[in-house]
Amino acid sequence: MSFLFRLRKGANFDNIETLVSPRAHVQGHLRAEGAVRVDGSIEGEVEVKGDLVIGEKGIIQGNIKVENILIGGSVEGNITARGRAEILSSGEVRGDIIAATLVVEEGGLFIGNSRMHREKDAKRETRNKASAEGTQYSKKAQGD
Repeated sequence: MSFLFRLRKGANFDNIETLVSPRAHVQGHLRAEGAVRVDGSIEGEVEVKGDLVIGEKGIIQGNIKVENILIGGSVEGNITARGRAEILSSGEVRGDIIAATLVVEEGGLFIGNSRMHREKDAKRETRNKASAEGTQYSKKAQGD
């Protein structure tokens, strides 16, 4: 069975909308909505409003923000997942992970710190942060 479909509990990896192919190299900030698969390399921040699959030959050097992530390749940077972060036996992460659920298969490599949260807490924190940013903007506009 392909690892593409192994993630459970709400992740939707069967509808990949964006693909970074094995021969592609991206430098800079990548933002996407929907599921993304990386089989090439990315240097820079990755922000996906959906799920992210990093194939066995995929490499990301930069911080990642996603709903759920499945790592079969290599990540050098911090990961924030609102849901599940899973490192497969072929995967490696050098950086910190914040997620509601963290799974590291036997053989997978994780060098960093982890912090877990409940999914509902992450949603509340996101709303609070957006509200605080709106308040700060309003104060700046008023000259405070």
